Amino acid sequence: MIRMKFVGIAISIITLSCNNNQIENKSGIQKSRNLFSISEIQLENSTPTVDIQKFTLIENSENDLKNEAKEILTVKRKWPLAMQSQNPAEFDSILAKDFTFKGIGEFFNRKDYIENRVKPDDWKITFVKYENVCLEFINDNLAILSYKNSIKNVNSKTKEIESEIISWVDIYIKENNNWKIKSAHAIDYRLEK
Repeated sequence: MIRMKFVGIAISIITLSCNNNQIENKSGIQKSRNLFSISEIQLENSTPTVDIQKFTLIENSENDLKNEAKEILTVKRKWPLAMQSQNPAEFDSILAKDFTFKGIGEFFNRKDYIENRVKPDDWKITFVKYENVCLEFINDNLAILSYKNSIKNVNSKTKEIESEIISWVDIYIKENNNWKIKSAHAIDYRLEK
């Protein structure tokens, strides 16, 4: 139920922000002017275990936020790298101070999430591929990112391989002039052995 409410809120935000604004010309007739633009941005795949080739950027046409968007996607790329390293400092550098995580059947605050992700586990993330990545700025300090990722996990003992396919919505916030992940919400989950 909470997941559906969040999805409804996220869709409302995107829908409202994409509506055309009305402007009035000298004759008093209202004209519609689209203040938003959509562009597809290619990324350099700089990490062999994290594949993010491109993303769609929805932005206010009056602001050029492409560099800010690339900063957010850099943080996005660092997240699975932090999971692979299991180093608390890596998580600390990308998660907002009031970070929350809502997975399928689990919910964590920042402290509990980091503790959960750095504890030893036989399953290791070896590769993550991102698809349908879409980023929209709500304002200069807040952005929403939706995407689907495919995660390849390998069991270090049995060598068994599994793939997780997950759809997500993340919220990014600017803290101390750096983009951080404020929250992450899993929308859909599928496991393939």
